Amino acid sequence: MLARATVPMLCYHRIREFTEQDGPASRSLTCPPELLERHLRTLTGAGLQPVSSTQLVDHVEFGTTLPPRPVVISFDDASAGHFTNALPILQRLSMPAIFFVMTVVLDKPDWLSRDQVHQLDRAGMTIGVHTWDHHPVTGYGDADWATQLQAPKTELEQIVGHGLDLFAYPYGAWNTAALPHVQQAGYRAAFQLSDQPVDPQQPLLALRRLLMSSDWDEQALLSRLPA
Repeated sequence: MLARATVPMLCYHRIREFTEQDGPASRSLTCPPELLERHLRTLTGAGLQPVSSTQLVDHVEFGTTLPPRPVVISFDDASAGHFTNALPILQRLSMPAIFFVMTVVLDKPDWLSRDQVHQLDRAGMTIGVHTWDHHPVTGYGDADWATQLQAPKTELEQIVGHGLDLFAYPYGAWNTAALPHVQQAGYRAAFQLSDQPVDPQQPLLALRRLLMSSDWDEQALLSRLPA
């Protein structure tokens, strides 16, 4: 499995235009819709083929075949632009993606509504779990595992009407002590960010993603992906 856990997976956050209130850190994690579409068209123009997160996990776990040069698209946190801006682009380009949702923000201004999460699922996108309120798993006490891993999974499953088994670590942060809890909560796979190696014993619970930046143009994006 470790040898197959090399498919690039891109991690976007807010998909909207910049505002005057955005500082440098916020701008880096904010991708204007036009830039997102340019990025995605660049991927396919360079011969990369978007696949779903489930296809990726099946490949890592079972060795199922993927097309040449696969890539996975993901979005974190549940900001409103995932539905209003990202989904139409993905549909226009016929690309799958996974949306990792933290549930504390649902139905609040500038965040996804529960109905939009349901519609994303109905549109063929994958819904993943991103905790209740985005606290990193590396600081959890005993009571936090149920609150942050199990309760949001149950809530999102009720929204979409079926089981969910993919999880993304807030801030990409994880440690080996968290892995049994992630597994016990019913997750088949979990995703970090690319600053740590995949866990050699349980690679499915620490699959790597590439944190995207609005500072990257098309060539900068391609330079960070396998040739």
